[in-house]
Amino acid sequence: MAFHIKKRKKFLRKALVASTLFALGFLALAVSNFLIQTFLPQASTNAPLLSVLLMALISISTVKPLDKLYAQIFDRYLFKKKSYAHILLMNLADELEVVLDLQELANMVVNTFGEVLQLKTVALLVRASDQEDMEVASAYGWHVSDYRRVRLSRSSPMMALVQASGTHVLVRNQVVQAFSWKEANQLVYDFDLMRASWVIPLFVKSGLSGLLVFSSHKSDRSFDETDFHFFREFGQRISKSIHNAVRVQQLKRLNSELQDSQSQMLQTTKLTAIEQLATGIAHEIHNPLTIISGKAQVLLLQRDKVPLDTRIEEVLKTIVKQTKRAADITRKLLMFSQSSGLSREPLVLSQIIEDTLALVSYQTSLDGIRIVKRLADDVPSFQGNVHELREVFLNLILNAVQALGTEGEIRITLQHVPQDKLIEVRVADTGKGIAPENLDKVFNPFFTTRHSALGLGLFVTKQIIHHYGGSIRAESQAGEGSLFIFRLPLAEIPQAVGSAVPETFSGLI
Repeated sequence: MAFHIKKRKKFLRKALVASTLFALGFLALAVSNFLIQTFLPQASTNAPLLSVLLMALISISTVKPLDKLYAQIFDRYLFKKKSYAHILLMNLADELEVVLDLQELANMVVNTFGEVLQLKTVALLVRASDQEDMEVASAYGWHVSDYRRVRLSRSSPMMALVQASGTHVLVRNQVVQAFSWKEANQLVYDFDLMRASWVIPLFVKSGLSGLLVFSSHKSDRSFDETDFHFFREFGQRISKSIHNAVRVQQLKRLNSELQDSQSQMLQTTKLTAIEQLATGIAHEIHNPLTIISGKAQVLLLQRDKVPLDTRIEEVLKTIVKQTKRAADITRKLLMFSQSSGLSREPLVLSQIIEDTLALVSYQTSLDGIRIVKRLADDVPSFQGNVHELREVFLNLILNAVQALGTEGEIRITLQHVPQDKLIEVRVADTGKGIAPENLDKVFNPFFTTRHSALGLGLFVTKQIIHHYGGSIRAESQAGEGSLFIFRLPLAEIPQAVGSAVPETFSGLI
C-alpha cells in the first residue's frame, strides 16, 4: 500500500513539473518571439534557435526548484507523509488499545518502534510504583540488568523540561544549545542516563503518563518536521493505553497487598491463639515430661546395680524417647514467639547454606540425592541470627530430602535482587510434588502428609522469615517437584540525590 502511494506521488509530481516546464517554455517562446519581432526584426531568422536555447536554460534552472516545491506541497497539503513505518506504528497504536498488561504493552512498543525505524535504543519509562519517579518498563537495545537500574527522579532537569515543553518532542542537540553550559550539562546527564537523542513525552490530559526515548545508530541522523508531527501523534495515541495499563498494574498490586494484609491478619490471629496454647503447654506439660523422662533415665542408669527385665528396659527407653519427642513439640511451638529476641549480627548466607548442607551430606549421599548449588558472589551480608537462619535452611532442605526419598536432585539458589533491595533463596526438588489442595496448607502448624512427621518444620520456618519482614511461598505441580522461594529484605541504602533543576526553561520551542 505504501509503495503504491509513493509511486503515485512521484508520478504526479513529475507530471506537474513537466507540465509547468512546458507552460513556462511556451510562455518564454511567445515572449521571445514578440520581443524579437518588435525590437530585433533582423534577427527573426534565428528566432527558433534562440527560443530553443531559452527553453533549455529555463528547464535546467527551474527543474530542481520546481520538483522540491511540489514535493513540499504534496507532503504538507495534498498527501500526509505516511511511510510504511508510520503505517505499521499506527496499526500498533490501534492494537495497544486492548492490551492491559503493562509488561506486554511496553515490550510491544519498544520492540516494534525500534525495529520499524531501525533505531539503536528505545526505552519506555512509566511512573514507578511510588508514583513519583520514572522507571524503565521495557527497553530495546539494552541489557535487562542495565535498564532495571535506571530511575529518573521527579526533581531531575529532564522532568522539569518535559513538564514545561508539553507534548513537543525533545531533540537533544536543540535542547543542549538552548541553555547555559551548566543547565545543558545537567540535561545531558539525563539524556545519557536514558541513552536518548529524542524524547517523546506521553501525556494523558494534563498528566504525564510516560516517556518514549530513543537513539539512532548514526549520530548525524535527523528527522524532519513531518516525522516530529507523527511522533507527537503516535505519542498521543499510545498515551491512553499506557495510562490504562499502569492503572491496571496498580490495581493488581493494591489487590495483592490487600490479600497479603488479610492473610497476615488471619495468620496473626492464628498465631496469637497458638502462642497462648503453646505457653500453656510449656507450663502444664513440659515440666511433667521432664520429670517422667528423668525418672526413667535414673532407672536405666541403675540397671548395673539392679538388673532389669529386658522388656522393662525397652519400656523405659521408649518412655525416654517419646517424652523427648513430646518436649521437642513444645519447644518448636514456642520458637516463633521467642526468636525475635535473639541477637543479630552480619551473616554470610552462602556460608550458612554450606554449613547446613554439611549436616545432611552423609544422608543425601546414602540416598543418592544430588545437591546443585548456585550461590551468587554479589550477595551482601544479612543482619540476622545464625541459629534461626540455619534452622530455616535445614527445614527446607530436609523437607526436600523427605520429598525425594531416594534418588533425585535438590537445587539451591541464592541471589541478590538489588532493584528490590532483598535477598532471594530458592530450594527446589524433583520429587513427587505437592497436591493442589494441600499447597495452601503446607505452612499450617501440624499439617503433614507423612505419618512420622510433626508438621511444624515449615510452620516454624515461615515464622522466622516473617520476623525478618520477609516472605515465603511454595510452588508445585504434582509429579514435577516443588519449589520454595523466600525473600529477606536488606537494610535501606541511601540513594544519591539527582542533579538540580535548571533555573529556567524559557526560550524552548
